Amino acid sequence: MSTEYFQNVLLIGATGDLGKYILNALLDLSTTHASQPINISLLTRSSSSSSSKFPSHPSIKNVFRGDISSHDFLEEAFKDQDIIISAISPYALLLQKNMLRVAAKVGVKKFILGEFGMDTKDVPLTNAVRVFQQNRAVLEHAEEICKAADMTFAGVICGTFLEMCLLDGEIGFEFESRTANLYDGGKKKFEASKMEDVGKATAELIFQPTNWVNELVYISTFTTSQKEILDALDKVDSKGPWKVIERETKWLKERGDKRVAEGDLYGLVDEIWAVAFSEGKGEAFSQNRNLANEKLAIPKNGWNNFEEVIRGVVGEWESGRRK
Repeated sequence: MSTEYFQNVLLIGATGDLGKYILNALLDLSTTHASQPINISLLTRSSSSSSSKFPSHPSIKNVFRGDISSHDFLEEAFKDQDIIISAISPYALLLQKNMLRVAAKVGVKKFILGEFGMDTKDVPLTNAVRVFQQNRAVLEHAEEICKAADMTFAGVICGTFLEMCLLDGEIGFEFESRTANLYDGGKKKFEASKMEDVGKATAELIFQPTNWVNELVYISTFTTSQKEILDALDKVDSKGPWKVIERETKWLKERGDKRVAEGDLYGLVDEIWAVAFSEGKGEAFSQNRNLANEKLAIPKNGWNNFEEVIRGVVGEWESGRRK
């Protein structure tokens, strides 16, 4: 392995759902890459109530708390950093435009965008989903900034977060009533990743500075469908088969539009899946993109492993998570 790597790392959003996994993966590097120590800085909003819960670890050198939209605050935090990893909230994606400008100004070498979802390079998909147009705007801004600066960018495309989105009901499964809402038959394939795998892959980018220069990184733990998830649930859930409701993606899109009109931003999630579950847009990107799983030591798992992950999700629900 090359001795060249990014030593000074700043993570934005370490208290978020994904940020916690990225932070854990970064801390694990003190064991897996013991000969290549890193200095971790964390950036969080001053209003964050969970920022006081950061673990005590010798690799964590600084915690910056402040206004993440402030140019001066960002400049102070970004100074002397080699790489910035953005796990920013999906509701604050556009703040990354200013972050990119500041990072380039102070000499950051690489910026990992807050992608972590479906393929932003899939034009029909991003045209059809409003929130993805923000991802595309940030990506285009990164391309523009990095052309004129001595900085590169990357972004991790991982599909949906399997465990979290399954438990939260985003992909049609209601654990409280044990009901599966299958859209357009539930056979449409999509990419899904374990959050632990996403965290590990992101951390591993620190040690591959010459790979994925100004491009997206594609990983996926599973290529699956609603029907395959239901089959696994029926097999591992000791309470027996789930109730199934067949719905059309048109219904999901209409529900999403109604929610957004009423001020409920969760309707944007309905919009995402109304597209992802329908044919013709948002196809599983493993069909036409080169996956980086092997280079980043992320397994592409088979059916037996998939069942174990689903069994773990059922166990999390039964133990009280997100009820």
